[in-house]
Amino acid sequence: MSERTPTRTVPFVGTGEMRSTLFSRIWELRRNSGLIAVGRRHVWRRTSEVELDDGRHWLISPDGWGIVELTERDELLARGERQTWLGRSWDLTGDSFGYELRAQSMALRRWSIELGGGTVARLDGGVASFNRLLIKADLPVPLEAVMLSWHIIVRAWEAAASAAAASAAGTSTVTQEGRSSAAPSEAST
Repeated sequence: MSERTPTRTVPFVGTGEMRSTLFSRIWELRRNSGLIAVGRRHVWRRTSEVELDDGRHWLISPDGWGIVELTERDELLARGERQTWLGRSWDLTGDSFGYELRAQSMALRRWSIELGGGTVARLDGGVASFNRLLIKADLPVPLEAVMLSWHIIVRAWEAAASAAAASAAGTSTVTQEGRSSAAPSEAST
């Protein structure tokens, strides 16, 4: 049996902000004016790519109905599993952590990352802005959990999509009349 090299977990603590410009799919996570990570959303594939400031690359993608996974190359680092039908509660797990992501108000886009029923981080999307997510972590939270939370909160319906639907989205779709047509390109959405 080969021995697995443990993955380095990146802690997030303090106040930071995920922000994108209007109509952009590129988000930046900043803390104290420093760039921590850049996330790029691929709507039609229902995935997000994350590049960390140290050059590592993560992929967040669906793995069945109500499941999203965060991987680095072929290694699973974290997993989000929807716990309620409406997506108001998610389990966030990794080799070295287990949290719950809970919606405090979906209309106001206020969420919390909880451990044992207590809040360790708050995520506030605000009422009028869909391009900002304020993150306040009172205790260190793995960046993997923060990025999974961002992916789920920004587009909960994308995160809940099935893997089969995600892979089919890039090929063709069937119109209501039954004709097959190419799916629109990501640039056109």
